Amino acid sequence: MENKHLIDLSVKFGLNSEDISKLASMMYQVGIDDMDSPEFKKVANFICESKLIDMPAEDLIEELKRKGLIK
Repeated sequence: MENKHLIDLSVKFGLNSEDISKLASMMYQVGIDDMDSPEFKKVANFICESKLIDMPAEDLIEELKRKGLIK
């Protein structure tokens, strides 16, 4: 895990390596590939703050669309 933002999220929210892997996978599934982009940080923070890491991908995508975080 080399991305500073992911490291910060893991510390702030107590995420383990499995959680971080899920988060990274979800971000790619929603179409956000650049881990250094502001969009990545915003969406990743929302997922962690809302405790949505274990939500099924389809449901998470719908939630992010409803909140206006992705198109």
